[in-house]
Amino acid sequence: MKYIKIVVLFFLLPACVEVGFKNPQPQKGKMMESIPKELIAFYTGNTDSTKGKNLLKEADINIDSALSQNAVLKQWKGNYFYNQKKDSLWYVIMIKPSTGNTFDTYRLDGGNEKTQTILKSISKVEEVRSDEGELKVLIIDPSPSEFKKIMQSKAFEKIEISE
Repeated sequence: MKYIKIVVLFFLLPACVEVGFKNPQPQKGKMMESIPKELIAFYTGNTDSTKGKNLLKEADINIDSALSQNAVLKQWKGNYFYNQKKDSLWYVIMIKPSTGNTFDTYRLDGGNEKTQTILKSISKVEEVRSDEGELKVLIIDPSPSEFKKIMQSKAFEKIEISE
């Protein structure tokens, strides 16, 4: 049984320095009990090569297991936020509606100095380093107003998901 692509997305992203949250984000976002139909094809990555559109093949995924205690989808201000828990921290992907019933995905790249500066100017940031002193994770716990400032700062960077 295949799982939804977004679930493994965190492990495929090239970022060396992750940004982890102490709680799923955004805190004031509406918790989704299931994946909305408009996102299902986006998540599965099933496409019709003749039309270039994402198509759902329900037999390919287990919708019931896509969201769980360690995988949360929230909606806030027209965007979706997929939160996945790993080692007591939550890692967030923003899914933003785009043109033609498609979605763009965004993440925080803790290895980007501009992102680090933005986060540190908005919220308290804890740094986790390897034994060699290399920065591995930035941990933040923004208030709802701080998260809104992070969104307004455009610290989330667009990522391309390829098949």
